[in-house]
Amino acid sequence: MTVVAIFVWARLPPKRQILPATFADGTVPGVIHIHSARSDGRGSVEQIAHEAARAGLKFIIITDHGDATRTADSPVYREGVLCLDGVEISTSGGHYIAIDMPASPYPLAGNARDVVEDVKRLGGFGIAAHPDSPKPELQWKDWIAPFDGLEIINLDTAWRQKVTDTTWRPKAGLAARLLTYPFRPAESITGLISRSSEFYRWDALSRRRHIVTVPGADAHAQIAWRASDPIAAKLSVPVPSYEAAFRTLSMRVRPDRPLTGTAATDAALIFHAIRAGHLYTVIDGAATPPSFEFTASNTLGAAGIGDQVAPSGPVALHVRSNAPDGFTTTIWRGVDPIASDRTERDITVTATAGEGVYWVEIHAAGQLAAVPWITSNAIYVRPLGPPAVIPARAPARTSRLLFDGRSTETWRVVTDATSLGALDMTPTTTVDNALRLRFGLSTSTANQFVALSVATPQGVASNDRLSFSTRAEKPMRISVQLQTEKARWQRSVYVDTDTQAHTIFFDEFTPIGDSETYRVPLGDVRNVLFVVDTTNTRPGASGRLWITSPALQGN
Repeated sequence: MTVVAIFVWARLPPKRQILPATFADGTVPGVIHIHSARSDGRGSVEQIAHEAARAGLKFIIITDHGDATRTADSPVYREGVLCLDGVEISTSGGHYIAIDMPASPYPLAGNARDVVEDVKRLGGFGIAAHPDSPKPELQWKDWIAPFDGLEIINLDTAWRQKVTDTTWRPKAGLAARLLTYPFRPAESITGLISRSSEFYRWDALSRRRHIVTVPGADAHAQIAWRASDPIAAKLSVPVPSYEAAFRTLSMRVRPDRPLTGTAATDAALIFHAIRAGHLYTVIDGAATPPSFEFTASNTLGAAGIGDQVAPSGPVALHVRSNAPDGFTTTIWRGVDPIASDRTERDITVTATAGEGVYWVEIHAAGQLAAVPWITSNAIYVRPLGPPAVIPARAPARTSRLLFDGRSTETWRVVTDATSLGALDMTPTTTVDNALRLRFGLSTSTANQFVALSVATPQGVASNDRLSFSTRAEKPMRISVQLQTEKARWQRSVYVDTDTQAHTIFFDEFTPIGDSETYRVPLGDVRNVLFVVDTTNTRPGASGRLWITSPALQGN
């Protein structure tokens, strides 16, 4: 026992430094990505707020797993902590956190790009969660989707990476931190943290558009003996606690004006600041409380964190902080440092003229030298205005209707064994007739679906896209599928209550399940299907869907 005590004492991480607040930077501390007992967390929202108050936080954002159909809880203050509600959505391309959004009229799931699109349509703000998790289903995979934010640090990822590392040192380090956790919880977690390995992707994307970086606590207050997602195991250990996670890291958000104490008003201020990127990440387990400012100025004006200024001559970059002795500051232009390992607390450097994305990183010292104590959001120096529009594809030169408005001979309804569907034609104001699918999904089986299928016995190889118009009784999302004798590929589309035209290209379709090739073998396609299933429609739901002028098109 004595030997163990000596070992643990020798391995204790350094105590976090308590810093003097040398200046007020106008920020408020909070944590995002928290799970309660409503999904796979251990505690109630009230318990979480209590531990957040003990940790000195001013706001928390609960993001329980869900499909975004639940109405978010109204903002409320508990023990001086503003409690905000969001959701973590599982997609086929990783997990997506959505905040500041009304309830969705249908379940959000399926391809990551479609969930990103739906969150934007609903007015929400979305964050790609734990992008570099070693657990495949947690990794973010769709780097083309226009997500709003990116987690650059995630506490769940930090320990998972140590467990899955193929060398012994990370595993030994994790074992040591488990032993020291009861004595210095936040400091022990801090020793596991490093910047996301996907940061280079943020750099590439930020050259074209604004992307907010945030830290994710991913707090559950438990770890299951057998990892699952979400955590479903009955046996789990209650570590790390919410309070330990909250004392480890936070996001420091700078609202446009001081919080008022009125929950709804302050929620709007916090959400607006997050959307704008007016925040920085701090690892409080190394040192706290931070004071930090970063500005850029040229002949046209000045900008702070998250803001943009048009290029005009050299750029003066100013950093001020209360970093402890030995901590080092680096100012970056993309992935290129323009001032490295500076130990001053007040730094001004001049960058050359031209466009650039500038950000700051302050690293801890000693045993924690790998820990990014502070990571700023970027300041963008580039022309003002909207980003460049991606050129549209060339218009189709050929078109072959799949429905002539008079006969449904080549069309049929396909369902699972217990769901119901019916097809008929209805007149419209613009064409002779529309196809109307009446569907009723069963509640008594898995994989419920109702599909409208049209035969393509010769394949679709002479075409590169499918065009059609749709409307439904209420907003929904359907899966358009291409079926061969062996496999299927799909592309999801949003359907509104007003008629909307769609054109989807075959190279946008992705395989459903196992397939021999990622690309659709167009010559082998024997059916085109319009599918209502439980990916985006609840079991037991019924309704009507209209499809007008479906056509295969080519260029």
